[in-house]
Amino acid sequence: MTSFIKGLDSFKTQFELNFSEKIIVDFFAGGGGASTGLEIGLNRPVFAAVNHNPKALSMHEMNHPHAKHYVQDVFAVDPVAICEGRPVGWFHASPDCTHHSQAAGGQPRKKEIRDLSWVVLKFAGKVRPDVISLENVKQILNWGPLIAKRDKATGRVITLEKIKVGNKTIHRVAEPGEHVPRHNQFLVPNPKLKSKTWKHFVKSLENLGYVVEWKKLIAADFGAPTTRERLFLVARCDGKPIVWQEPSFLKAPKRGQKKWRSAAECIDFTDLGKSIFDRPKPLADATLKRIARGLKKYVLECEKPYFVNQTTPFISRDFGTSTGHEITDPLATTTSTFGGHSSLVCPILAPYLTEFANASQQRNWSIEQPLSTICAQVKGGHHGLVVPMLIHAGHGEGTPDKPRWSSGCDNINDPLGTITTAGGRSLVSAVLSKENLDGALRVASFLINFYGNGDARDITAPLDTVTTKDRLALVTVWIKGEPWVIVDICMRMLHPKELYKAQGFPEGYVISHGHDGTPLSKKDQVHMVGNSVSPMPMAAIAEANNPFADEKIQKYRGAV
Repeated sequence: MTSFIKGLDSFKTQFELNFSEKIIVDFFAGGGGASTGLEIGLNRPVFAAVNHNPKALSMHEMNHPHAKHYVQDVFAVDPVAICEGRPVGWFHASPDCTHHSQAAGGQPRKKEIRDLSWVVLKFAGKVRPDVISLENVKQILNWGPLIAKRDKATGRVITLEKIKVGNKTIHRVAEPGEHVPRHNQFLVPNPKLKSKTWKHFVKSLENLGYVVEWKKLIAADFGAPTTRERLFLVARCDGKPIVWQEPSFLKAPKRGQKKWRSAAECIDFTDLGKSIFDRPKPLADATLKRIARGLKKYVLECEKPYFVNQTTPFISRDFGTSTGHEITDPLATTTSTFGGHSSLVCPILAPYLTEFANASQQRNWSIEQPLSTICAQVKGGHHGLVVPMLIHAGHGEGTPDKPRWSSGCDNINDPLGTITTAGGRSLVSAVLSKENLDGALRVASFLINFYGNGDARDITAPLDTVTTKDRLALVTVWIKGEPWVIVDICMRMLHPKELYKAQGFPEGYVISHGHDGTPLSKKDQVHMVGNSVSPMPMAAIAEANNPFADEKIQKYRGAV
């Protein structure tokens, strides 16, 4: 495992500064992902950070107080002035990727946004850093000129103006003979000139004396619990070779190799969210169908679903005033009446993840897998945690109006042996209460109504085929031969703290407020993490291409 992973655990943002050495500059610095990765990989501070967004840079300053911060347009900044005459060892840029990304789909593109990468040439020409790095979506490799989108029926230019046609809002098509100014045209990439601008950009760097390479990297390969894939370009003019570290984590590891980290590491399971049922504002049918598909795939049909203890299991007493005892304590005296008077209270969770972006390809995935790419543009983020809640429901006898299921386990995955009356002990059973039974029936109704391609129906409506007499109609999960009934399904969006952890930020990274104490809203926090560079692949690149290797390395103040 590479040293930058270890560095993440003890990451400090306070450095002993030596202004006689080469410096690090971070453009489009945002909340500080690239800066964090550079400081971990190079073991020295970022000198200057530039971004047009004051909230993003305030978060950056909160976590990187040693850096000089410039809330400005990157093209308006004078590279010579902000470097204060010092030589630059590393210059990093993360230009806006939205108008290159495939996530933009058929949306109009802006040349001004796509051209932000040219600031790298300006900086390289003026201060000549030893190493330049650039991070963006892989679609930047197709960077080329834009042309006006045309209406397929008429061939006329589509404008940016929107009009109502019936119940739909569409972009207006130009009238015959109408001249549409370029600023009002619906611009899209010219397929005939794909990659032309990218090749020009690379050639311009080479003309300045740089050796240029690029590679697509997945953050999960370097220890971040996210499958975020980005293109990283590295350019050097110091005569040293460009080096790409081998992945330290693998999706399908062999013996002795490390597996991708899971999203489950980042989730706070003390907050399950709200039930998908009986919400003041019902969830959309598309969301419910996606939840049903995920439940089917990652809980009911999964060979080894991921289970989590919701609470520590404990034994309750069915009579008197006893409140019960922990499952690790000896079992209380067992009587032969009532089928045994102790019951196991042991709800567990079988979580999985769903997303609320990419409308045409909305996905579910196992909590054991890394988080998918975090998006900045979706309100509230687009990752949701879905948590089916399970109650043990074994083979005990009972009546149709009051079923009694056997239960018991030493831990959540290992069943407890049945206690029989023949051995002087009575059956330890758990009663599936009316509330849980009603919930179980509701879950069964939901799954039948919303799984598949049939028309969705009211999720609270009972089904004629599901009754208290037919427990096989309940949604049951078998764990090591023991049946568990799903009695509820909760869902919530992931919290910003969980998203930052998945992105690979250090545990103590401050996201709640800026450097001046001004609170940052959840929307701001999600926007910044979606726009951020994952620190881990950035750290790997920095460590492998360290231009400061021959200098005295700065030590973290107080680091062990």
